[in-house]
Amino acid sequence: MVTLAELPGLACPYCGRVVGADTSWAVSAATLWGWCGWKLANGDGRVDGVLLLGPNEEPGHALVNALWVRPGLTGSGYGRQLVQAAAAGLVQQKEREIVAVGSRQHLRCEAPPSGFLRAVGFARSLDDRLWHLDLDRAVLGERSGVRSAFERLMQSLRPVTPPNPAGGAISGRANRG
Repeated sequence: MVTLAELPGLACPYCGRVVGADTSWAVSAATLWGWCGWKLANGDGRVDGVLLLGPNEEPGHALVNALWVRPGLTGSGYGRQLVQAAAAGLVQQKEREIVAVGSRQHLRCEAPPSGFLRAVGFARSLDDRLWHLDLDRAVLGERSGVRSAFERLMQSLRPVTPPNPAGGAISGRANRG
């Protein structure tokens, strides 16, 4: 998780933007959720990716305010991991949706590439720049898939009823004719 105190050390490697610890959306997020984003750090302590979120105007919705993965590491799955971590954290906070502004190019951390957003489960809205990730649907879909697999496993472990013997020997005596 990212706290307000960590924000000044998380400069975007693409645009150089640094979010201040006193930024209103970050303070609102920290007050509401106890954090304002997620980060991935390597063994050296270097941050390889960041996803910063704040409450959106609509209740139950969070807005992506910055998302980046260090150059040279894009395509490694780090962005997907950041979105998954944020989604899990927001579900625990009873939030329902993540909203992001997408771009055709990745020039700024404030607007992740639309292709990336689509690949990690966001859907485009009527405004072609806005992308939405419905957390209820994403979590329910995952739960139903897990539940289905669990039910199939349990079904395979149930004892099979043995077949009835042939020839009318149900009573223990064979019919002789």
